[in-house]
Amino acid sequence: MDRFNIPLVAEGLTAYAIERQNGFERHQQEGFPPWAERRRLWTDAILQGMARLEGEAPDPKLMERYDHEMGTARRGFVTVPASPQLQQKTIRSLRRFVSALEATGDDRRRQVNMVWKLLDDISSHLPWTGTGNGLDRACGEAEYALCRMTAQLPICFTRVLLGGDAGPHWVSGFVSGSVTDAEAVKRTAVYRNALRQYPDIKEWPALCTVCIGREFSSAIRTVRACAFDLEILNRIGDRFLKEQDVHQVYAQQMILSVSPASTQEETGQNSFLRPSTETG
Repeated sequence: MDRFNIPLVAEGLTAYAIERQNGFERHQQEGFPPWAERRRLWTDAILQGMARLEGEAPDPKLMERYDHEMGTARRGFVTVPASPQLQQKTIRSLRRFVSALEATGDDRRRQVNMVWKLLDDISSHLPWTGTGNGLDRACGEAEYALCRMTAQLPICFTRVLLGGDAGPHWVSGFVSGSVTDAEAVKRTAVYRNALRQYPDIKEWPALCTVCIGREFSSAIRTVRACAFDLEILNRIGDRFLKEQDVHQVYAQQMILSVSPASTQEETGQNSFLRPSTETG
């Protein structure tokens, strides 16, 4: 593997962070750190990760320079946006970093996820989009690496579909473990999301499909999918089920009756799952 040009990556990501600081910022998400703090965290983790993959100690001067240049730009001094060439080289290095992480054979998904989050953040910044720098490809490769790496784990999870593909309203999502009875479904975020979005619906047809990873033939040797697994599954959606290491082992259909008390209780709760009003 060719060595990473870590100073160049630091230069590109610093230039990007300055552009966001001095330009249009993304909407601040409630309950999350400011975007600037997250970008610094992602950049630091990526630079350290590249160095450690090469058996080197991370260079603290890179992030010291990052902080210095951010502070200088904040005080109103003239800054130069990243050139198309610097953008392209930075994105290419991030793609190589994702490939190198996956090639280790270890569970490096959290590092890959940080790269994906940074690339997704960059995708919301117009000066770095549509310039032929490989950004779209890099985002897709990082997401697919997370998909492959998660599918190879011995995890058990259930796809819960409420409402049916025929609509007119349906909600779906992935939950941990084997969920095959009405009471278990009612404890899921998918069900709470359905009640919150469609409080007038009194009955929900439900299809629960239990799935496992790592090409196992049964769920006996698997573990329940953790919160991080579910974050990836729910981000990727039903495309995850097409991975060759993922197998469906059981399916159960049922009708869920919604009580007035449960509707009042659940509709006030938040959920990360989004409903769909598409029809089959």
